[in-house]
Amino acid sequence: MKNKNIIHPATLFFLLWWFVAVMSWIGNVYAWDGVRNIISTEALRWFLRYTEENLMSSPALYIVILFFISAGLFMHSGLGSVLWRIIKQERKLSGKEKKSLIGATLVSVLCFSVYALLAWGPWNIVRGVTGRYVDSPLHDGALCILSIAVSLTSMVYGYSSDRYRNDTDIVNGMSYMFCRFPSYIISLFFVIQFMAAFMYSGLPVCLGMDNEILGCVYWACCVLPFVWEVYIKK
Repeated sequence: MKNKNIIHPATLFFLLWWFVAVMSWIGNVYAWDGVRNIISTEALRWFLRYTEENLMSSPALYIVILFFISAGLFMHSGLGSVLWRIIKQERKLSGKEKKSLIGATLVSVLCFSVYALLAWGPWNIVRGVTGRYVDSPLHDGALCILSIAVSLTSMVYGYSSDRYRNDTDIVNGMSYMFCRFPSYIISLFFVIQFMAAFMYSGLPVCLGMDNEILGCVYWACCVLPFVWEVYIKK
C-alpha cells in the first residue's frame, strides 16, 4: 500500500451517509423543497423495512457478481495472461498454449454464433412478442449471456492447458476476484445504502439532479471503490 493514511471507501461512504443525514435534517428544518429528514422515526421504519430490498434489488450487485465470476475465471485460467502477453509481444507461446487458445477461440466464436442466431435467426424463442431483438429477454439478459460466454471460454482454456482438472479448480476460478478484492463487496454495501439514503432524503430533487445524472452518480460511486482497490493492490 502506497499510503496507509488513505481512508477506505467503505468508511468514506459510511461517513457520507451521515453527511446526507445531517443535510436532510437541516433541509427539513429550513423547509428545503422536497427534502425529508432521514433522522426521524418515519425514516427509521423505512430503512428497517427496505434495507434488504435496496441491497438485493441493486443492479450494481448483480453486475458485480457476474463480472467477478467471469473475470475471475478469465484471470485464474491463465487466458488473461496469455492474451496480455500476445498484446505486449513479450515471449512466444508454447504449443499447449497455442492449442488451448485455439480451442478457447472456437468456443467464443460458437457462443457468438448461437447468440446471433437466436437474436436474428428464424426462431422466435427468446425474442419479444413482436419478434424484435430490442426489449426482448435475449436483449435484457445480454450481460448474463456475456458472462457465461467468457466463463465457458476461460474454462475450455483452463482444461486444455491443464490448469483445471476438476470442478474445484473451476470454483476456485469463480471465486478468484472475490478473494483478490474482498473488501470491495463491503464498500459496495455501503455505497448502496448511501445512495438509498441520498435518494430517500430528496436532496437530489433539491439539487436539481434528474434521473440521468443520478444514475451516473450511482454508477460512479460503485466503480470508484473498485478502482481504489486495484490501485492499492499494485
